[in-house]
Formats: sequence, structure tokens, C-alpha cells
Amino acid sequence: MPNKLNYSIVGLQDYVISFDIYCRICEIQQHCNFGKENPFSINVSCNDINHAKEKMKYEQLKKLQKKEDLTSSYEELIKKVKINIQGIFSEIWKKKIKMEKEEIRCLNSKKVDPILVTQQGQDWWQDFNLTIKEINHECEKIG
Repeated sequence: MPNKLNYSIVGLQDYVISFDIYCRICEIQQHCNFGKENPFSINVSCNDINHAKEKMKYEQLKKLQKKEDLTSSYEELIKKVKINIQGIFSEIWKKKIKMEKEEIRCLNSKKVDPILVTQQGQDWWQDFNLTIKEINHECEKIG
């Protein structure tokens, strides 16, 4: 079962997600730039999530306007737009975590056995996904 990562609000709409549960001394982590004293963490803003939702909505709306009848109103079109929130979370994962794999030794298959990296990546993703869903829920309350 996935663990919820530690996160804290650092502004009106800004959160810091800490991966400190992974920063305990282990065979892989002892060579990592991050550790118990300096855990890997990322900043996530409600604006990041909301901007991604609006961008996705805009892209789908453009496609629908080309396919749908010209008499369709904006309200009718917007009802057909489906936001893939999981896709948004995946983009945040790629931009804020996967792009740092050179720094995060246990997610770097060039430095660690790819099977271990895959397992570690799945664990990190599951926990991140659970946490980002909770943050998104908090952001929806605000906005």
C-alpha cells in the first residue's frame, strides 16, 4: 500500500512535497546527493495544476470546435471537454522528478540496476500520486 508523502503548505497556494521517507540510509541512498538531513523535495503550486487543467481544456476545445457543428454553443462544447487529471499529475512527475534523475541516484538506471530503479520509481510514483491528489483536492477548495 502506498504511503502519503510529507507535504506542507508554504504560501497561499504553494506546497512542498518531501520525499524524506526515501531518504533513510540504504545501499543506494548512501551515494545520493539527498539524505536524511537534506531530503529531496519539490514545490507544487495550485497555479501549476490549474494552469495545466486550463491548457488541457483549451486544447480539447480547439479540437471540438473543428469537429462539432458550428451552431454548438460554448456551453455545449465545454460540457464535452474531459480533463485527464492523471495526465496532469504525470506531467508534473516528469518535469519535477524524472528530470532530476541524475541527482536522485535510486531513479537513475545508468548508476543503479534498472530492475531496482523500476521498482523504486513505481514506489515513488504511487506515493507521489496519492499525495498530489490530496494537494489537488485542497487546491480545488481554494479555487
